Amino acid sequence: MHNERILQSELKETKAHYGDHPDKNMLIQALFPEGDAGDPRSVHYQRTLVRPAIQWGALFLHIIVVLLAAAGVFYLTRYWGAARWTAMFIAAMFTLGYCIVRLKRIILCIVRLYQHFAPDYIRNRCRFEPSCSEYMILAVSQYGAFKGTRKGIQRLKRCNPQGGGYDWP
Repeated sequence: MHNERILQSELKETKAHYGDHPDKNMLIQALFPEGDAGDPRSVHYQRTLVRPAIQWGALFLHIIVVLLAAAGVFYLTRYWGAARWTAMFIAAMFTLGYCIVRLKRIILCIVRLYQHFAPDYIRNRCRFEPSCSEYMILAVSQYGAFKGTRKGIQRLKRCNPQGGGYDWP
């Protein structure tokens, strides 16, 4: 009996008669009053978007250093007498190894670039708190590149405008 009262008090009710065409905004207002603006599941929820500052100089410096190091490995391998395709393969493996070692920082940089450039209408679709991109940053920081990315992708699969709530990695 007590559980029934709790369930009935949590349900929201609105009345529409056969033949009536209620105004969509009136229906939304009845189902989700203004007091729900702090709840991420509410249609009235307004996310405060944070656009992270990108350190372009440091980003390009890292890219240039990797490219110069790969070129150095290529020319050093060629100097030791290896064939061109062998030297290209070794330089590519060096670059791939570097990217795997730095994968966590690369993923975090990609997510921050997304946060910086993605339009507001795309970033405001998420009804979770923290947002999916913030969740990805937290998951990768906490669990590492592989497990954190997997958790972030699973979160992206569950994200939709109808669901939502509070969800932490």
